Amino acid sequence: MLSQACSFWQDKTNATPTPTPFLAEKFASEIPFSTKEPDVYQAEIVLTNYENGEKKERKIIVARSGGKTLHNYETGIYFLQLNENENLLAHSRKKIYADSQTNLEVSAQNDETLQGFLSEGWLNQKTNAKFENLGAENNLTKYRVVLASSQTSELMIYIDENFKIPVRQEFYSINGEQKNMIFSMEIRNLKMQTDEKLFEIPKDFKKVSFKEFQKIIWQEKFDQKK
Repeated sequence: MLSQACSFWQDKTNATPTPTPFLAEKFASEIPFSTKEPDVYQAEIVLTNYENGEKKERKIIVARSGGKTLHNYETGIYFLQLNENENLLAHSRKKIYADSQTNLEVSAQNDETLQGFLSEGWLNQKTNAKFENLGAENNLTKYRVVLASSQTSELMIYIDENFKIPVRQEFYSINGEQKNMIFSMEIRNLKMQTDEKLFEIPKDFKKVSFKEFQKIIWQEKFDQKK
């Protein structure tokens, strides 16, 4: 059932599809910046779709400290991975939590993890990529990425020179002289440290079964659509 966990967090029926990721390891020797996830950090991932002149944005708070990981969604639902064998789902508004039946790598989409952002989310084909350094400004180095000499799409990547990792990625479609941004991902408020309280379930939260947790979430979604 947790294969449907992302539908707890958002209704993606009409969302613009995220570019299909590829494995960055295929091009590790050619990538001119780090794609390794830090061992300790906290940040906010902002995912933005641009469609028909509209801008739709969603945010995810992420944190990691050794084997512990947090993903906190705007809906109030968040996922805690405390170790390989202990995974929890919680709801901040309902003040409930439950043992998860799967781990974060399965329940979250690739673009919702920092490692996916760094190593997979910025190329959408298993093909050759050309990186063009466009220079630095305000401590950000900008790269233009072209896939297999494509004339219909390109990607812009911004590298933070302090952390030496990508902090913004912009996907563009190209039609003749017209270039439109269709999707962007950005890391905000990045810190190479964490507050350990992020990985703790508040004492006033009630533990419920996974089945009950799921029932409460679906009821909330149903009530919101009335």
